[in-house]
Amino acid sequence: VRVGFLGHDMHGLKFGPDGKLYYSIGDRGANVKTADGRTAYTPESGAVFRCNPDGTELEIFATGLRNPQELAFDKYGNLWTGDNNSDAGDPARWVYLVEGGDSGWRAGFQYIEQPRPRGPWLAERLCYPFWDGQAAFIVPPIDTIGSGPSGLAYYPGVGLSDQYNDHFFLVDFRGGSGNSGVHSFAVKPKGAGFETTDKSQFIWSILATDFDFGYDGCAYVLDWVEGWGMPGKGRIYRVSDPEKSKSSTVQEVTKLFREGFPARSEKELIGLLTHADMRVRQEAQFALAAKGSKSIGALSAVAAKSDHQLARIHAIWGLGQIGVRSKSALPPLLPLLSDTDDEVRAQVVKVLGDARYPQAFNGLVRALQDPSARVRFFAGIGVGKAGRKEAVQPLLAMLRENDNQDPFLRHAGIMGLLGCSDKSTLLGAAKDPSVAVRLAAVVVLRRQEDPKVAQFLNDAEPRVVLEAARAINDASIYASLAPLAGLINGKNIEEPLGRRVINANFRLGTPATAMALAKYAAGRDSINSLRVEAMQCLSEWAKPSGRERLQGLWRPLPARDPVPATRAIESVVGEILKTAPDAIRAEGAKLIGQYSLTQFGPELRELLADKEARPAARVEALKALAAINDPKLIEALDLAAADASETLRKEASSLRVKFKPGDATAQLVAVLGKGSLGEQQNAFATLTTLPGTEPDAVIGAWFDKLAAGTLKRELALDVLEAAKKRDSAALKEKLAKYAVAKSQDDKLAAYREALYGGNATDGRKIFFERAEAACLRCHKVGGEGGDVGPNLTGIGARQPREYILESIAYPNAQIAAGFESILVEAKNGVTYAGILKSESDKELIINSPEDGLVKVTKENIKSRQKTLSGMPDGMAGILSTRDLRDLVEYLAGQK
Repeated sequence: VRVGFLGHDMHGLKFGPDGKLYYSIGDRGANVKTADGRTAYTPESGAVFRCNPDGTELEIFATGLRNPQELAFDKYGNLWTGDNNSDAGDPARWVYLVEGGDSGWRAGFQYIEQPRPRGPWLAERLCYPFWDGQAAFIVPPIDTIGSGPSGLAYYPGVGLSDQYNDHFFLVDFRGGSGNSGVHSFAVKPKGAGFETTDKSQFIWSILATDFDFGYDGCAYVLDWVEGWGMPGKGRIYRVSDPEKSKSSTVQEVTKLFREGFPARSEKELIGLLTHADMRVRQEAQFALAAKGSKSIGALSAVAAKSDHQLARIHAIWGLGQIGVRSKSALPPLLPLLSDTDDEVRAQVVKVLGDARYPQAFNGLVRALQDPSARVRFFAGIGVGKAGRKEAVQPLLAMLRENDNQDPFLRHAGIMGLLGCSDKSTLLGAAKDPSVAVRLAAVVVLRRQEDPKVAQFLNDAEPRVVLEAARAINDASIYASLAPLAGLINGKNIEEPLGRRVINANFRLGTPATAMALAKYAAGRDSINSLRVEAMQCLSEWAKPSGRERLQGLWRPLPARDPVPATRAIESVVGEILKTAPDAIRAEGAKLIGQYSLTQFGPELRELLADKEARPAARVEALKALAAINDPKLIEALDLAAADASETLRKEASSLRVKFKPGDATAQLVAVLGKGSLGEQQNAFATLTTLPGTEPDAVIGAWFDKLAAGTLKRELALDVLEAAKKRDSAALKEKLAKYAVAKSQDDKLAAYREALYGGNATDGRKIFFERAEAACLRCHKVGGEGGDVGPNLTGIGARQPREYILESIAYPNAQIAAGFESILVEAKNGVTYAGILKSESDKELIINSPEDGLVKVTKENIKSRQKTLSGMPDGMAGILSTRDLRDLVEYLAGQK
């Protein structure tokens, strides 16, 4: 093998039954170079590549994956992977990898947090198994299994109990041994695709990273032991069935692989095609194929006459391998296009299609009407490779009959049309009465990056219009942006389409599209979330982000003249402030402040005075009045300072200091004396920004209360942080004494001020939106999030604040029940490692991977060691103490 791989996040490497090498990469794409100098590049997602064993003929086999850790072929040559989630509460996926398949992930999704984490990936449910109305350009996953797919293996057929025949073994790495292990399951046909069945936990409570089968009939499990970081230790477990592992079949497998296959006779190799072990069958197939034309006769006889289905299939594959070099291997397969065995027909169609064998074309076209959906699937892909337009109408007929019910058949039709249809046919499909045909035509034009896909924006079916919009925006067919942008004047635009229409207007960047965005934002019939989106586009008009708004990919726009946006905003913002919902009014106020539209002071003051409006909108009005330096700003500040809304009063206090600095300290002292908790906290933050020594004296007086233990506990962190931010010798001395006075035995001493006084709303944002915290990756609250760690729904009713804070700052101090691993050494020298299931005064019950449930009496324990939590240590270094306080407040409120 002479293959050079240059890339990022490299994972699985497997030989397929076709003799080619399949190779997977992770979510950020890669350059891959091979021996013949060919390069394949996928910049936007994880992918699977395919090439010859010598590195030639490199091609991209499947894309749109997030992080496929390993690959596995089953006995029928289907390729599978477990694809990881993106740490935003999305599921990990069990994926049937098909040629040309796009699973929907884009690397840019990782950077999208608003308006919904990961953008269309979650908002449009691209990451879920097939559902009616799902995007047509993707091939959806079969199922959602686990949370951290890692190692993967398919049972070769020898060594374990027969109950594991045709089963997959998928490692689920979740960072802690308590809820990690190896899933076992099988698949059964469902149309041209599959569904999972017989799911179970093969081995659990072990932090496995990989799984594979040896030639000795045993399974091997690689154990990381504990935690996300490098623990400096590891284990390999061997799992076997005592009776099966002693069988003559297992011993034969061991002997066969020890001796090798190339030197064996044709007769012996043909006999091995019926072996119970899939690996033996494949090695025999490869050895026969390596003999070239000499094996055609023997393989043809097996393919046509054997009563062993799998032997026939391996013979078909072997003929396909030889057929790459000698077309004389392919004619024996033609009669099998009419075989009575559905799987045999399917494999023959696949091999002949891959070979681009002209004499098979008519048979492949007939196979588009085969009773078996699986045969039709391979036929659709196969006729596309032939590139003959005679297949177009049969493909369209297949798509009509399928009617979008089977996404794999739809994909096969798309691949077929991609290879054999011409432009006039695809554009003519715009008039086809079948929605399925029109959707397929859109996806084909998308893959061809054809601007004429815009023709489908006028379709009467909303699904077709949306798919065309996805093609133009998501696949960057910018020559068609104008017709997509023109849909902004239509009615009843739903969010997935509306965001793309708005983005098209934004990216075009003309005075006309700026005005279109403004009018859309002012339209009372528009969806509120889209109105906000339009206004945010106007906010970014002059200096667009380098990342495209919906895909998160790097699609930079040049800096632009702000005048068109200014004029567009001026034309509508006054009416928006008077009549729009509060969320829209808030955005309008922001725009006024950003673009210094001083003429809208009266409207801003009217919004500020509207006690029926939400505080957030009124706060934005006050900020905007300050930004434009409104002549009646002081009156506005007085009005806000006397309002019932704490949020408004806090903002007024902060702004007043900026505009009336002469009595700033006295104003803040007054707030500290009679203000609400939020106002007091805000006052301390504002004090730190003031010059002079007066603020130091105020902070020092309150710090004395903190040191004496008489300060309201909700203000402890605010006073402490205010003191730290001042350059005062007296305050530094107080801080030093305060630190020394803290108990050295108090684990939470450094963070105890974060126990009370947080903002639950901000804490929720940290939990659900802060990428660096990634709480959502492992924990659920209210049904949202991952299941790697304990479910935190109701945590505030179960545990005190100290427990919550300690779990964040020191995750190994107390590990939740069912997640704590221990290592126990008994006095007789025996050691037990596993999950602590329960503990009493007299004994421990340990769930051990080696021994199952074990009872160990405490009087017989020599030593006991607790292993690490699955939650990464150092979270307190990622989040500020103020963030910790907000997060504690949010979680403590989950009752």
